[in-house]
Amino acid sequence: SCIKVAMDFVSPENVQECVRLTEEFRLLPKNHRSKEDKLEIKKMALYAADVAIAEATELVGAK
Repeated sequence: SCIKVAMDFVSPENVQECVRLTEEFRLLPKNHRSKEDKLEIKKMALYAADVAIAEATELVGAK
């Protein structure tokens, strides 16, 4: 048996381009093999914002 482990990284400079590509992928036919959003950029951005807010809140609370 085997396990696959993967991590995605998108530099802040490229987030907008990834979002644009995601919107283009949505226009593909339902059965197109590239239709699936493998990167899930919007979910990554939401998670990054959540972590940033939590860290900022912790820093403000530490003062």
